[in-house]
Amino acid sequence: MQLQHQRSTSSHDSTAKGYAESIHLIPTPGENKDRPRRVEHFILKPWVVFGLAILMIISGVVIIILLRISQHNHGFHAPTKNVFQGVATASFLTGFFPTLLIVPIVYAWHVTDWALRRLQPYVILADGKARVEDSLLLDYISMNQGIALWNSTRRRHWLILFSMLTAVVTNLFQPFAGALLSVKQIPSEKGIQVNAATTVGLSPDFATLNAFLAAAGFTEAAAFQGLPDPPFVHENWATSTITLPPNPGLNASLVLNTFGVRTNPNCENPVSVNLSTNDATNFAIAAATASGCSANVTFNPNSAEQQYGSTAVQPVSCGFNASVEQEFLPVMFWFFHLPDNTTGSSTVPQAKAVICSPTIELFNVEAKVDLSNSSLAEVTIISNYTAPNNVTGGDLNGKAFNGLALQQLAGPNNPFVSARATAIASGLPGAILRFAQQSGLQSFFDSNDAFLNLTTQIYTQHLSVSAKSIYFVPTSGNVDASWTSLVERIVIDELAAIALSALLILTGLIGLIVHFLHHRMRRRTGLHLTAEPGSIASSLALTSRSGFGELLVPYDNRKSMRQKLQHLRFSLDQRTGAIVAQEFDYEFGGRERGFVLGDYELPEERYTGVGGTANMTAAQAVQRSAEKGNTTTLPENVSEEVFLSPPNTAPLDTHPLVLQPSR
Repeated sequence: MQLQHQRSTSSHDSTAKGYAESIHLIPTPGENKDRPRRVEHFILKPWVVFGLAILMIISGVVIIILLRISQHNHGFHAPTKNVFQGVATASFLTGFFPTLLIVPIVYAWHVTDWALRRLQPYVILADGKARVEDSLLLDYISMNQGIALWNSTRRRHWLILFSMLTAVVTNLFQPFAGALLSVKQIPSEKGIQVNAATTVGLSPDFATLNAFLAAAGFTEAAAFQGLPDPPFVHENWATSTITLPPNPGLNASLVLNTFGVRTNPNCENPVSVNLSTNDATNFAIAAATASGCSANVTFNPNSAEQQYGSTAVQPVSCGFNASVEQEFLPVMFWFFHLPDNTTGSSTVPQAKAVICSPTIELFNVEAKVDLSNSSLAEVTIISNYTAPNNVTGGDLNGKAFNGLALQQLAGPNNPFVSARATAIASGLPGAILRFAQQSGLQSFFDSNDAFLNLTTQIYTQHLSVSAKSIYFVPTSGNVDASWTSLVERIVIDELAAIALSALLILTGLIGLIVHFLHHRMRRRTGLHLTAEPGSIASSLALTSRSGFGELLVPYDNRKSMRQKLQHLRFSLDQRTGAIVAQEFDYEFGGRERGFVLGDYELPEERYTGVGGTANMTAAQAVQRSAEKGNTTTLPENVSEEVFLSPPNTAPLDTHPLVLQPSR
């Protein structure tokens, strides 16, 4: 058998296999000019993709650190003024900006996954011996993501599988980032100094009765209008006044150590109340307590059907010296009622009396002030007030003003003060009676404790409001205080922070491993693309000389292309970078046989042929003989049927051989 060596032609190859190649006509890059540089997507450059993965890991760690700081400091300071007021709410802004920061990371990671999936067919081609479905027909880009995950698992493309999984996981970054921050109103406490405006001391102008009259007027208004206690007064407490800080904040309160005066009305029902009606124009009410403390008053019943008033008790009967001033004696509230007979009830006149013996106590206290309305919210006793003063000492010596029997303070020659004393003495009992009328006056006269309870309530407020002005004098000095208020703080949600941090760190670590291994695989296989894959031109450049395209027609679908190319194995030519194909079939016994792009590949048997030299392969000997125009006869140990070299043997860089039997 003789084989003639000559240049391959398309007509011969087409006849033999149905297509022809011309890879050998492509100039070897780097001989005449430098080989074009390798083109690699920017996102796949090591410093970019590894930097992105490390950024994700660092971001996850930073989120955990910020979470711990947020929990320790009860959040972060929130601006007091929203610069987007009227355009965006705080909840929108706290959800928008974290999402805005995480979106570039999510987008960049999706691009890295896209770039890996686009390169995967070329990596397989560079590795060699690729089936058509694993190379030319493999397209992870256009696949549905679920199908792509399944195909990568089935084909054991683990790097692509994990890359796609991390890309799917990054879709969770945005909802967790949107829930990461929130604005909450959290109690905030800080120490400040406030100015104390008053301190314990007897007011020098108490005799003008202005303080008592103002207190009586406020108490009457509070009884009818349901007003709360005034600033620095709480139930039976009055504390020193302080200068409140401006712009206190939401639900702000101030806690400080100060001085407090506690007034105790000590009201009780007399054991006996006698209404004398012997004189039709001059009724008398006499009342006495169990201890013998008594008081009496006379009035004209014809003046009104309901009458009221207050008077000081008889000092001696109550254990006081006869010289004690009226303003320091216990007082009696009295009420007279003449029932009408419109309902058929009794018309017998009725009288009620309540006797009160007020006292005062001074303490060092802890006061809590509600800064929203300056009210005294809470008073806690710390210790007795023992500092020298003219309230518990001096002329007053701890005696309490009764706040009602004040005529002696007015004196005989001061009609203005006398009028104030009269207004105070009648105004407070009048407020009690009118308040009782709102709930049914008759029921109050029929009850044993109704007037006692109402009198105690209203009289206590009168004494406390009076004490604020009578037992304190102006001063100036700083006092340490604790300021607590609800402030808006930017808080990191624990669940969202932990979830987002874990996903960022996990994705970053997996990404580092995936891209390190994929980068090493690209370098190991020698993948050298000089044009971005994906365009029609780049595909043509890789296959225009390969020949197997002649097996296809423009209207082939995926199934027909697979059928036509399934007998080929594809790889990237190491010399030119073109896609080349090998035909494969199997002899009896399972030995592979075939040819590479129309070139019979001879066994690598060493021999000396005609025109050849020692240690030449059969192919080299035939080629050398053909170049000289000779006809070469194969040695006896080379059969007419030529076997294909092992699959991992790279394609020959020599010109193709056309082997023909000699005639």
